Amino acid sequence: MKTQLTFDQLKERISKRLSENRVSQGEGELGSVSIALARRATRTFRAHWTGFKIFYPNRTIILHAVLKDGRFWVEGYISPDQASWILAFRDKPHPTRGSGGPRPDDQAAAPQSVEASLEMRQRWLERGVVTEEELIRMEDYDDPIEAVDGFFNYASLYVLKAIDASWSQFGYLPDPSIEWDEQDFSTASLPIDEAIDQGLKKSDIIWLTPDTSPGRSVPCWFVYTRDNRLFVLSGERQQIIPAAERVREVHVVTRWKGRDARLAEFDASVRPITAKDPEEFKEVGELLINKRQSARGESDEILSRWMRECVILELIPMV
Repeated sequence: MKTQLTFDQLKERISKRLSENRVSQGEGELGSVSIALARRATRTFRAHWTGFKIFYPNRTIILHAVLKDGRFWVEGYISPDQASWILAFRDKPHPTRGSGGPRPDDQAAAPQSVEASLEMRQRWLERGVVTEEELIRMEDYDDPIEAVDGFFNYASLYVLKAIDASWSQFGYLPDPSIEWDEQDFSTASLPIDEAIDQGLKKSDIIWLTPDTSPGRSVPCWFVYTRDNRLFVLSGERQQIIPAAERVREVHVVTRWKGRDARLAEFDASVRPITAKDPEEFKEVGELLINKRQSARGESDEILSRWMRECVILELIPMV
């Protein structure tokens, strides 16, 4: 008997695909992938003049890859309990598209998981649950792992290729409902270039040029973890990054300890960590305290002060 996959295993697969495709955390330049967990998820749509309804009574991972302008998007409904579905859409029907029968590239091998009704279409339109969108392609999967891979393949073909874009121009946004934890962030992190890795390991200070102050470089002490995550603190008197909470990109230069020698430089996207998320702030703050041994006071006092006055920035190399 086949063992049912857990949601942690599905999250791990999603994280790996994000890393493989070099999708950074946060809002992307052209679009984003959102990740959420929902119970009793329902999606109504149409394939030409046929109305469809997909319903998931149990917990389901919902993936959504969409351009910022909303022209193209892909939705994934990933479930270990029933067939998973991947749907590709465009915002308006193509002007040369007919309204006839089924399209040859539609794949729906498990119709029992979809409720279809021509009679319901008019009611859905009146209620506003069926919009003027065009379904490009739909496919179901019995294996949820294959469905995750299918989602990324669909997004590559029907979203990125449609505008000649790449995954590096997208970001990912985990919803609180998915409970994306440190392990998920680590697995989803971008593979780091060896020169950058060595530069960070051999440096005690890095020089940052933030997009909020492009003409100014700021020397910063930092923490570089074993799982290749890079953090800096802004707000202490001797280390203030201009408008730190609004920084979205920085240019980073690493220098050899004790030598005036440049090792590596790179651009990085920025994820601010503030007191609005006290649990993560404390977790990363403790790493920074361990590095900043000259900080005065007990750990709890330092964390309290930092939470009031500072912001932590995670720097994610864009390679």
